[in-house]
Amino acid sequence: MHSVSRTSHPPIGGLWIAMTALMLLLAAAPVLAADEKPSLSYDQLKAQFDQAQAAGDQAKALALAEEMNNLVEPQHYEALYAIARLHAQLGHKDLAYDWLQRAADAGWPDAFGIREDEAFAAYRTEDRFKTLVRGVWARSYVALLERPNRDEIQKPDEIMKVLAFHPGERVADVGAGSGYFTVRVARAVGPETTVLACDISQEMLDYLAHRVQKEKLANVKLAKVLKDDPLLPAGGIDTVLMVDTLHYVKDKAAYAGKLKAALAPGGRVVIIDYIPKPMDQRPWGPPPEQQFSRETLDEAMAAAGLKPVASYDFLPEQYFVVYQAK
Repeated sequence: MHSVSRTSHPPIGGLWIAMTALMLLLAAAPVLAADEKPSLSYDQLKAQFDQAQAAGDQAKALALAEEMNNLVEPQHYEALYAIARLHAQLGHKDLAYDWLQRAADAGWPDAFGIREDEAFAAYRTEDRFKTLVRGVWARSYVALLERPNRDEIQKPDEIMKVLAFHPGERVADVGAGSGYFTVRVARAVGPETTVLACDISQEMLDYLAHRVQKEKLANVKLAKVLKDDPLLPAGGIDTVLMVDTLHYVKDKAAYAGKLKAALAPGGRVVIIDYIPKPMDQRPWGPPPEQQFSRETLDEAMAAAGLKPVASYDFLPEQYFVVYQAK
């Protein structure tokens, strides 16, 4: 999801990252109904894969190959990580880094775990280690933002329909993250208008740069911003979009004032963020200390001179409010 610490992202070392890694692992694991049979073994899947290949059924073969990979991939990166730890414990720093990088490239998802692992305690202040951990975090965070079932909760098609972006509309996606909404907005406003994709994470911007190039979108401009300032052009934005981002901002009223200053006459600020819930009801998303109510949101916006002009209740986990200048 988006974020200003996306401008979306929680800082490395936070509990939220550990939760993110856990969520990714849980999301990848099959959930069986009471009457379902256990998953097939690798050998059984391989036999079906060979049959599908022989029959020329490439779609089925691909699905089976993905299931095979899901079985062996965690074992692979866990073994690589174990080797890296042992090299670190034996004082083989270069080899430890090499194997740790291999584990990261193979899909090791837990950046927090690496940073807190005592085997790598002596590495924590080194730039190479910090860069490696940031890379692990970035891949895991992108996977979370782009998880296949996100659409069920986020309902992006309905959001885009309601917001009705039009050709020529100047939009800033603050906390753009992986570009989940950026690419949709870029297509909606047309090639003649630039969408500003803002994020505090260079890793997210690097990912988004590759994504927009792959999707042949020439109308996206990337901007690295600050935790407390979106650095938007004064009076130059028709719509500021912030999805799952504002909960990372500490002084919401001050931040809202900077959003208002960026609005062109008649412009709007769109805030989508999590409805507060205890962790036992929703063990994912922002932790309790980052959650805030719709009432708190309205107060922060009002302090900046913004009033709600529309709100929508079709999102199961989030409130969705549109603000304009009073």
